[in-house]
Amino acid sequence: MAAKKSSFEEKLNRLQEIANALEKGELSLEEMLKAFEEGIKVYRECNTILESTEAKIQMLMTEE
Repeated sequence: MAAKKSSFEEKLNRLQEIANALEKGELSLEEMLKAFEEGIKVYRECNTILESTEAKIQMLMTEE
């Protein structure tokens, strides 16, 4: 069975969790780097979703 893709909102929540963990400063340097890398990956996934959604909206707005 394929893994369920997380929704945009779930990705945003994960980004917030990562940011909170980094801001606390309680992680080791290695853990901080891993969290940062995950944050960048999730950010890019969110950005892709937003760009796709924007393109769909623009297409719908230009249809007559």
